[in-house]
Amino acid sequence: MFEFVTQHQFWTAVVIYWIFSAAVSSMPEPASNGSPGYLWLFRFLHSIAGNITTAFGSKIPGLKTFVLVLTIPLMLATSACAARYTIHPGALSTTDSAAYDTLLIAQATIDQARVEFEANRLPAGTKPALEALIESYNITRTSWLAYRGAVSSNVPSDIYFNQLTKNLTDLSNAIRIFKEGK
Repeated sequence: MFEFVTQHQFWTAVVIYWIFSAAVSSMPEPASNGSPGYLWLFRFLHSIAGNITTAFGSKIPGLKTFVLVLTIPLMLATSACAARYTIHPGALSTTDSAAYDTLLIAQATIDQARVEFEANRLPAGTKPALEALIESYNITRTSWLAYRGAVSSNVPSDIYFNQLTKNLTDLSNAIRIFKEGK
């Protein structure tokens, strides 16, 4: 959980803490003749939600500077939401893996569109966009296979790479156009 919060969802934790603090702050003051259990809960939750800097800031000289000095290396050491791309097993390179990802997205989009088309849930005007998407997928898949063949046989792959890049761009545009038409 700590790794999840520190690497991906730090601001979610901050928002949850803020909501918790607001909820605790909105609790009514315990009455002088009220339940001792509620008094204990009120005090306990206020001590949990209390801000350490607010509680001890004036009592510990230099606390803000000390916290800042500790926070800067911590922020530099944590990776936060650094982009980590894991290539697929069997991929020849990162480019090969990214192209495969794009092809998988296009294939899933096409498969879903076919299901919707057969169930008559696809708007009538989207059929040309679907056909363009399928054609772009086939062209991109062919150029991806050619690129893989060139890389695996140590043939200069610059021409294949440029063609694959162009076809991937066209495929991404075809996916976007199709999804906008739905």
